[in-house]
Amino acid sequence: MHEWGYAPTIEALSRDLIGGSVPVSDLLQSVEATDEVVLEDGFAFLQGNERLLEESRNRVESHRALNGFARTIAEEFAEAMVRNCPLVDCVALSGSVASGGYALRDDIDIDLFVQDGTKYLAYAIALIVGLRATVRHRQRFGFRKLICINVVWTRAQSHPFVRQDPGLAFELLRCKPLLGENHFHNAIRANPWVDAFFPQLREFSGSLLPMPQPSTFGKLVRWIGQHERLLRIADRCSRAATHATYSLVHWLGRRDARAMERLQFLQRVKYPYEVFQD
Repeated sequence: MHEWGYAPTIEALSRDLIGGSVPVSDLLQSVEATDEVVLEDGFAFLQGNERLLEESRNRVESHRALNGFARTIAEEFAEAMVRNCPLVDCVALSGSVASGGYALRDDIDIDLFVQDGTKYLAYAIALIVGLRATVRHRQRFGFRKLICINVVWTRAQSHPFVRQDPGLAFELLRCKPLLGENHFHNAIRANPWVDAFFPQLREFSGSLLPMPQPSTFGKLVRWIGQHERLLRIADRCSRAATHATYSLVHWLGRRDARAMERLQFLQRVKYPYEVFQD
């Protein structure tokens, strides 16, 4: 968690421990028996990471005030995404909105699980749906990116995952399915290695929401998905268009050292699943 720049609350740490969740009382007893972990104001952090406390405290406070609105935007995005691209198997919330540290300047991070051969077509549609969210909520947030597509996993990439390490297990732990929860848990069942890190991933909320019916545009996308040659052409064209957009955005932000450092960090921790690392 420190790698991502925050100190967890003691409740979050008890829930997200490697090896499985434990009661808060048990965790407190363990922490009190060691000098390596510091408890302060309800947060836990390793010795030498005191700098994370103030930022983490501010994020928890802002999350309480803003999370309801951010989650509503995420749910609207999920429904619009599935309606316009029925090739999507699951839309999951990730990042700070999912983990409990959302701040107003943050993107709303989304993970997508999609059918094989549809990665870039789905990504292109996601960018358009995300742009619509920006326009719709511009009075409150300004004209800035609200939705960030964190990663797009195809069925072949997730059944099973090539990477089988704590970093990917933690990313999956932070996934909170909005639509397609059954597919998400099927992906977890296809990856028994996660039990060595976070067996709590096996927990099933049971709050399955039905996938919405496709819009007129969604029916066209579904039809394309049923024709292999058309799908291949659409996916290749989508890759070219989205890669050009991706490259332009990062070229325009090349002078922002902090943003470039963050981009390099994300490309490293998401490898080989960052959207253009195939």
